[in-house]
Parts: sequence; C-alpha cells; structure tokens
Amino acid sequence: MIPASTPPERRERGEVLLTAEGIGISFGGLRALDGVGFSARAGEVLAIIGPNGAGKTTLFNIVSGLYRAGSGRITLAGEDVTEAPPHRLAARGLSRTFQNLQVFFRMTALENVMAGRHLRESSGLFADLFRLRRARLENACTREAAAHLLAEVGLAEHADTPAGSLPYGALKRLEIARALATQPRVLLLDEPAAGCNPVETEEIDHLIAEVARRG
Repeated sequence: MIPASTPPERRERGEVLLTAEGIGISFGGLRALDGVGFSARAGEVLAIIGPNGAGKTTLFNIVSGLYRAGSGRITLAGEDVTEAPPHRLAARGLSRTFQNLQVFFRMTALENVMAGRHLRESSGLFADLFRLRRARLENACTREAAAHLLAEVGLAEHADTPAGSLPYGALKRLEIARALATQPRVLLLDEPAAGCNPVETEEIDHLIAEVARRG
C-alpha cells in the first residue's frame, strides 16, 4: 500500500492520507474482519501481512469501495469516504490493483494505461463522437502520459503489444502503470508480485520503491 503520486506542492510529506477505524464485516455467520484499523501517511510504503484467508483482500475491497463495511469508518485526506463507491474514491485520489489480473487483454499496453486516465479528462461524449479539437488534444495528452508511465514501469518497448501477449510479470507492472494513470494520492497494491518468479518480484520491488521515492 503506497500513499504516493501527489506532487509535493499539493501535500506535506508525513500527512495522514488514509485511515481505517474499527473495520468489521461478516459473510453469513463468518466474521471476516473485526475491529481492524490502520493509518497511512504520505511517502510511506506499508504492508498488510497475513496468511491466506486472513482477510487482506477483503480489507482492500472495503477501503476501495467494492465492499461496504458492516462497522467502522474510513477517511481519505480527512474526508469520510466509508460509503463512497469505487469511482468516487478514484476521483478523490485512491487507486488500486488486484490480486487476480484485471487488464484488457485484447487492448495494447498503451491503450490499457490510457483507459486508466479517463477520470482526468474533461471532454464529454459529444466532443469525442465528433472528434472536436478539444477531444483530440486531450487524447494526445493522455497518449503521451500513458507512454511516459509505460516507460517508468519498464514497458516502453511493449506500448503497441496486445496485453494478452505479455508475460505475467509484465502484466503486473502494466496494472500498476494503469493505476498510476489515475494520478492517485494513495495506491493500494493487492499482492503485486503474487505468482511472479524471483526476477519479476525484484523488478516490482524496485518499482514500488521508486514510485514512493518520487511521491
């Protein structure tokens, strides 16, 4: 979990960006989480550690709005977002990746990252349909930003490669690039190196450290 990617002029290093207090949820008669809490500050790299079935992904799903907590409270940059849906959280600066890959396999690597930036575009459906100048300029800016992010994660040479043709470790880095395209203040990475070999894992470790350093 990385509170990162917001320029220094927009926040102070060490500022508390994300908090969870007393989070609990049950599925039927199973209490999956009970009284979980943490806080994440700008510039920190934090890890949630536990065995399979401990509830790590469930906690991520609650924080990112996919699940609604049965109890507790979540704040993002001081704002109560406990009941906010995922798209509202993304617009407020919280992005995530998934334990199981969620990429568009028939799209190119560049197109995948461009899709992640749609929240930062202001042109509407009309402008896109009729290819108005504003829409064309925004598309060019999105393409340039996506290409830059691909370079940052080491995938520049695969920009035009269909995602389905990329090796597994590259897909993990592609998903991180797409999450960064939303320009998040907090980045949640759900087992970002799961299933990777030692070389791929080391590459992702270095990438996470570099993202936090730049933040």
